[in-house]
This record gives sequence, structure tokens and C-alpha cells, in this order.
Amino acid sequence: MQRFYNFPISPHIGSTFSTFLKVISKGFVEPRYYIKILFTGLIILIATPFHFWDFVWYRKKIREYRFLKEPLFIIGHWRSGTTLLHNCLCMDKTHGYLTTYHSLFPYNQKSKFLFKTLCRIGIPAKRVSDNMKMNLNYPQEEELALGNVHPNFYYNFFYFPTGYREFYEKAVHLDVPAHKTDEWKKAYVDLLKKAAINTKAERMIVKNPVNTARIQILLELFPNAKFLFLYRNPYTVYFSTQLFFHNLLPTIWLQRVDKTFIDQMIFDVYGRLMEDYNAQKHLIPQGNLLELKFEEFEENPVEVLNTIYTDLLKEDFGRVRETFTLYLKTLKKYEKNKFTVRKNAADAVSQHLKKFITNWNYTLPEEIIVS
Repeated sequence: MQRFYNFPISPHIGSTFSTFLKVISKGFVEPRYYIKILFTGLIILIATPFHFWDFVWYRKKIREYRFLKEPLFIIGHWRSGTTLLHNCLCMDKTHGYLTTYHSLFPYNQKSKFLFKTLCRIGIPAKRVSDNMKMNLNYPQEEELALGNVHPNFYYNFFYFPTGYREFYEKAVHLDVPAHKTDEWKKAYVDLLKKAAINTKAERMIVKNPVNTARIQILLELFPNAKFLFLYRNPYTVYFSTQLFFHNLLPTIWLQRVDKTFIDQMIFDVYGRLMEDYNAQKHLIPQGNLLELKFEEFEENPVEVLNTIYTDLLKEDFGRVRETFTLYLKTLKKYEKNKFTVRKNAADAVSQHLKKFITNWNYTLPEEIIVS
């Protein structure tokens, strides 16, 4: 199995020791993972003295920073093509983003010359879910980074899968005391500010599937934010997410569950995420939401990007057309995953996700072979 890391350490290696302790206290840690806790704690202790350097360098900059343009939030369920779109939009030099390194070591930006080496040794060359290349400088979603600066983040369920519903309420709906909500909001905004400063951004491009159900919260922070909702064939999304979690979770978790639990969790979270999106999207100001079908982006990417710039961002697409065209040419050799599944598995998707399959007019795609 390809691992998220090549060593027994947690993605919280770039956190503070206090945040790490709060995260691992949210569930029962099985004794077999004590060594992972130990190694992660040791790396945190090594990195901690360098945190002061970041604090001194960024404190005033973050406090005084003002976003030049409203952020663009790319939302949609995992495996809906959001990473591809995120990577593409971040080719625009005026756009800012969190890098993979920033998500792992948010407090070690000024000492990256040391800790990037550690990351290069520990991180595999490709993602476990889809064989897309991994690079410390590539754009990354911010939920993992959020967990390194604040203990209330949804990916707590990576460590303790049985608590995924509780984490959803607390970290997605922010069903926590008011003062903790304020702390969360400040941590989130400061995280984006730091990324914007690092990438000299005119506009932040933020991709995070969890934000699909956080629209109301994000609008409280950024009232005129732009939203790009990407949806894809639910059959493909489900089996791709299944592959993703079956491979990823065992390399991260501190508490084991079986594959049946994971499969049911995917169905549950898919429904929750989409229902929350549908309940909140009316809050987005008119003209600030664009809903896109991934298959259309896949078929005519340049045309879709033109629509994003013209209709949503209200910017001149001509200045970046060549940049995107050249980037898209580099992806020509990429081969998507194909799935061979049992009939009862396909039937389960048809049953659990029927509402979304019907609403979006999808059928079983050709890359999924039923045996």
C-alpha cells in the first residue's frame, strides 16, 4: 500500500505541541500507534523553536493585511475534480493558494529550507487515490493546514473515523461555544492571509470539500466571496472516494475500522454535504455562484475556464488563455482510474445516491465495470 507518509508519523508534524495533544485526545488511540505519536511529537519539539521566527516575521503582516480581491472557494465532494480545477486556476500568477508544504508546516515558513527536506523524504511522489503527482509547492486544500493551527477541523476523522458525525457537527457546522467559534474564524482567516502574503496574491483560490457545507460561515467572513461548485457522476465519485479512503485512512488513523464502516460513512457524508450545500447556497449573493459539471470541464476545459473568468470572476480571460492552454497540454498523458465493482456495490450507490444521480441526470459511466 502506498502511504501518505513513508514513515510512521502524523500529518500534524507541523502543529504546535498543545494543538497536537488536543487532537489526539479526541478519541481512543490504539497502543499499536503509540510509536507514531512518539515520532510525531519529537518532530514537533524539533520544529517548535523555529515557530518563534514565523511569529515575529508574520505577526504584524497578518494583522495589517487586507485581501485585494474576494476569495474564490472551490467546493464539491471529494473526488469531484476539484483538485484539477484548483491546480489549473492557480496557474494564474495573480492567484494565491496554500502550498502542500504550508499545509504541513504552517509555523515553519521562514525555516522551510530545513523542513522541506524532511517533507521530501517522507512524502510519496504520487497521491494514493489517483496517481496525481505530489509536490511541496503545489496548491493544497486548507483543511489539513487548519488542523495544524486549530484542533477543531473535520479531518479529525482521519485519526478517529468512528467520530466522523461528531466532528462534522463541531468542525463543519461549528456547533461549539461562541468563543470557540470566534477562535476558529480568526485561525482560518489568518491562515489564508499568511498564504496570500507568501504567494503575493491578488485573489486567494481556496479548495476544500468540507467548505461545501460551510457556506454560511464563509460568508460571515467574506460577504462577497465567490463560489465555484463542481459536481460529477456520483458513481465515479463514490468508488473513487472509496479507493481514496481505503488506501489513505490506514496510513493515518489512530483507531481502526473495517471497510464496511468506511463505505457507509462515505454514503452518509455525501448526503450530509450535498444537503447542507443545497440548504445554504441561496445565501450566496447573486452572480457569486457558478455550478459546473466536471464532465463538461473535462471535455472543454478552456471554454469552461473562460466562463469562470467572464461570468464569475468578471475578469479578462485573454490574459491567461495561453497559460492555461499550455498547462492543460501537460495533462494529456494522465490516465484516470477505472473500477471493476460487484453488482451489489453498484446497486448500493444507485440506492443511497439515487436523489443526486436523478437530479443531475447521470447513469453508470463506462469507466466502472460491473462484474
